[in-house]
Amino acid sequence: MERLQNFGALKLPVGYRFCPTDEELVTHYLKRKVFAEPLPVSVIPDFDVFHTLPWDLQGDSKEKMYFFSNRKGYVCGNSSRIVVGSGYWKSIGKDKAIVASDSRQVIGMRKTLIYSKGKHSNETKTQWVMHELCLVGSGESSYPFQKPVADFAVYRIFQKKKKQKTKGSNGKICSSRKVEDVKPSFIDLNVEYGDDTGPPPPCSPCLSEDSEISCNYNLV
Repeated sequence: MERLQNFGALKLPVGYRFCPTDEELVTHYLKRKVFAEPLPVSVIPDFDVFHTLPWDLQGDSKEKMYFFSNRKGYVCGNSSRIVVGSGYWKSIGKDKAIVASDSRQVIGMRKTLIYSKGKHSNETKTQWVMHELCLVGSGESSYPFQKPVADFAVYRIFQKKKKQKTKGSNGKICSSRKVEDVKPSFIDLNVEYGDDTGPPPPCSPCLSEDSEISCNYNLV
């Protein structure tokens, strides 16, 4: 029997992942949650994300975790920091509008927060990232003046992967993307060649067009 993994109230086969887009989260999950409509599947639990440290949240910390939570009393608009345990969540950057692909209307807003340990004067940023997705109304007002229509929000919490740096042959530190496996070229040995013309030399392996390595050089 195929092994199954627990994911909230649903059991998914190993290898399957719940990876909805922002639009899908707002349209098919948050909107239905707010208006008490049936959800497509029960994969997002109700949980107060601001009462628990990010590494103690329910779920697999190696995967993106999703929660419904009441944002009442934790609205970042009133304060840029939300204290949790010995640290706090801090909003960064500008809120992002979530636009419906069919109507091109703004249906939600996404706020990004980073968890830091310690106090503001002696803080240490962690790799923990939170996306707060809120539902907004479809009134005449447009972004950035639209306001959330409910206290409920859906949260995506995950650990940001650290960039791996390697040294190149010249000693410079390079930040490299994943390079595709090199695929050798093959020669059709069935092709007939003339007496005085030998087979062409073998082709050297080449990298995929999508492969890319970028280096950061110190310009003088």
